[in-house]
Amino acid sequence: MKNMKQLFKFSLLAAIALVGGCKPELEDIGPAYTAGEGIYGTWEVASVKQVDLTQPIPESRDISSFFSADPSRRTQINFSKENNAYTIPQAGALPKMLKTAGTWTYDTLPFPSQITFISEANDTFVAPLHNMPREIDQHFGFDLTRKDSCGTIYLRYELDFKRIN
Repeated sequence: MKNMKQLFKFSLLAAIALVGGCKPELEDIGPAYTAGEGIYGTWEVASVKQVDLTQPIPESRDISSFFSADPSRRTQINFSKENNAYTIPQAGALPKMLKTAGTWTYDTLPFPSQITFISEANDTFVAPLHNMPREIDQHFGFDLTRKDSCGTIYLRYELDFKRIN
């Protein structure tokens, strides 16, 4: 019985030493990309969902086919690194809330959750981000909202953009 206990202890110690001695090899997974740094460049609307917030359960409708049917309906936006400027070279058929140019900024770095647009007319528009684009990302998106005369949000556009430059 004593030999069995010693054998068990020895086997247990050997198993612990064997498992503890195995360390996974860490391999380089590639370059680190800073969240939000990939926004610079030109983006074109790829898909749009329209959400009616006046319903007890908000209704969502994919209206992307309207934009894909005619290239002139697709909104394009260019984000510049210089002075955090944006321009809209092609307004497309989306609401013109962002005007044609202005500046932009993230709310919190290094992990932004929304982007603020300040147009040349000094209108401010805050848009929640769907994701924070990195240099390697080909898609990113944000929401645009419509308000009634009392300031209540009644409609949300969920925009997804694809990188074109």
